[in-house]
Amino acid sequence: MAEVLKMEHIVKKYANCTALDDVSMSVEEGETVAIIGPSGSGKSTLLRCVNCLTRITSGSITLNGQTFVTTGPDGKAKYLPDGQLRKITRETGMVFQHFNLFPHMTCLRNITYAPIKVKGVPKENAVQRGEELLKMVGLPDKRDQYPGMLSGGQKQRIAIARGLAMDPSIMLFDEPTSALDPEITGEVLAVMKNLAKQHVTMVVVTHEMGFAKEVASRVIFMNNSRIIEEGTPDEIFNHPKSDRLKAFLSAMIGGGD
Repeated sequence: MAEVLKMEHIVKKYANCTALDDVSMSVEEGETVAIIGPSGSGKSTLLRCVNCLTRITSGSITLNGQTFVTTGPDGKAKYLPDGQLRKITRETGMVFQHFNLFPHMTCLRNITYAPIKVKGVPKENAVQRGEELLKMVGLPDKRDQYPGMLSGGQKQRIAIARGLAMDPSIMLFDEPTSALDPEITGEVLAVMKNLAKQHVTMVVVTHEMGFAKEVASRVIFMNNSRIIEEGTPDEIFNHPKSDRLKAFLSAMIGGGD
């Protein structure tokens, strides 16, 4: 399998704290990698480093064989020029916790805007693809509605369709269900399960242990800005090695969060 993403020795420091402390991970084509761990462990920061929403302090990141940030002799991260960066990070699709849809655009326009504007896809092709994606996420009838008319779960499904519209080589999900009511979480997870079955390459930061257990090909457990353990769902959930992971799983499965 081709390696889509490689992150090596990632450090991210803020003025008074270290958000990521020597974190390395890779993702192969077709994999679904779930990142779990307590709040504040660095999960979302790690995800945001992939598409440069957060810039690292040191380390290196390679996407589709193109290394876009390395560490210079001074020990600081050195990024490619912005134009090249934008081109490389277009290969990522991002789904946020709070949807981030354009409120003044219809659902279809939300989905087609970036392919037309950024990739130069002809409008009729973008519309056709947008309608296919609306069907895929189960919302073909919401084509001409605005985000304000949708439930949270519907907004998130539109956000997933929007991410897929750019035909990215990797989809990044940052706690995509944490802002949703429990009863509509299932409709978003169902779409993501379907993507996993289609071997869409995904990295999912999640607190949904059932999803990680059932759908992920690999699970990474983070704590205190580091990766503590990684393995198959069976290894992580049924045979955890570290006391910290055992305690986390016991709290999550016992109803704590």
